[in-house]
Amino acid sequence: MSQIKIKQVEGLQAILDSLISSVSAGSVKSVFVQTNHGFTPGIAVSYTTEGWIAASQSSEDTLGRIIVESCPTSNTFVGVQLGHIYVPNWGLTPGKYYVLGDLGGGQLSEFTTNDAYLYSNPVLQALTSTTAHVLPWRPSAGNVEPVLLSIMRTDTGYSNNTSGNYSATGISISGTPYENGSVSVLINGIAVQEGNGVRTSEVYFSGDGGLTAKAISAIVAGDQLYWNGTIAGFDLTSADRIDIEYNAAV
Repeated sequence: MSQIKIKQVEGLQAILDSLISSVSAGSVKSVFVQTNHGFTPGIAVSYTTEGWIAASQSSEDTLGRIIVESCPTSNTFVGVQLGHIYVPNWGLTPGKYYVLGDLGGGQLSEFTTNDAYLYSNPVLQALTSTTAHVLPWRPSAGNVEPVLLSIMRTDTGYSNNTSGNYSATGISISGTPYENGSVSVLINGIAVQEGNGVRTSEVYFSGDGGLTAKAISAIVAGDQLYWNGTIAGFDLTSADRIDIEYNAAV
């Protein structure tokens, strides 16, 4: 049987040794050479026609591709493309994901669900305060407006003594309803009819002392509830409990 011979490519063994060493260490990283790069450990960098630069949210061409692990000299730096990274005194929050923020200079920001970045550029997940796992580069278009969340809320209180229509109950809504959500008003546990921009229902919300009624979609934190005793057929007293139920934006 003939023997297959593989021609040794110059420098191949050194490349393989370096790759094996990186994989064994739990990361894929390289040493990059760039005169007076000015980088610091822990930042994200991007490669452009000008060379390596601190990553930026300014365009899709400058998003973070690798994380600087160390800077042996002013002309060299070690960049991690994937896997484990250690940066002394980094100050990360274990378990949190980090994205390229809008602070500039390649600085990272802890990801929250209401971040409003032009591009979504997740770069790593913190394992400890000084170690992290660098993620594959997967940027996408972000949200130009914050993503709002909501939580069910009930504001409860006892009414002022009212007299006739357009009477202030002394009860205000404490939060802004979530994205045009419904608002329910209960008197002693019984739902009543709420005016949607009109003062001709049993109750309505107002932000100007009861002179005008708010549309449901326009209600904001601090608007007061008004009672129309003549329309409802009875007035309220301090013994009447009022509940305002709604989803509040957070």
